[in-house]
Amino acid sequence: MQHISFIILALLPKLLLASVLRTLDTLETTTTSETSTTPTISPTKTTITTSMGTTTTTPAGPPSPTLPNLAKDCDNFHLVASGDSCYTVQTKYGISADQLMMWNPSLNTECSNLWLGYYACVHVPGATTSVPTPTPTPKGPQPQMPGIVDNCEKFYLIKDGDSCYTINQATSTTLEQLRSWNKNINEDCSNIWLGYYVCVGV
Repeated sequence: MQHISFIILALLPKLLLASVLRTLDTLETTTTSETSTTPTISPTKTTITTSMGTTTTTPAGPPSPTLPNLAKDCDNFHLVASGDSCYTVQTKYGISADQLMMWNPSLNTECSNLWLGYYACVHVPGATTSVPTPTPTPKGPQPQMPGIVDNCEKFYLIKDGDSCYTINQATSTTLEQLRSWNKNINEDCSNIWLGYYVCVGV
């Protein structure tokens, strides 16, 4: 019995030391675990870029192409189409021949240079115009010279090289008859239009 007690006493310091060491290991492990699980928060940098758009308004210019030298303050335009004449343009917009010539100074007195596919000026600020009167579509083949009498029954297509004389010869008419049936033909017959019909009989 004494021998056993002696052995226990001899082993007791070692047992106590081992217990203390285990306790220290446990504490160290716990501390390390807590330290490693602590999240690290880094400040973030947010960059906000703003831009301010600039709107530029460019005033609209005239359409293109236009007849040369038209009025700089023109605010309404007509696109010259096949069959147009100064008369048809004037009638459509309720303007006078003087107004059309004033706003389009490149036009000659016969209006033979009203260019197809170009824009002509038909109004400027403050100009007085009349309300266009609708005109019935003339009977017979188209296009026709303006000023043909309503009761025309026979028509002649003006070809390259034609004159009132050649028309009279081809249709057995006189110059007086031709001008009476086609009110817009002038005295020297210099304003007949290629590709248009004239009246040669009623």
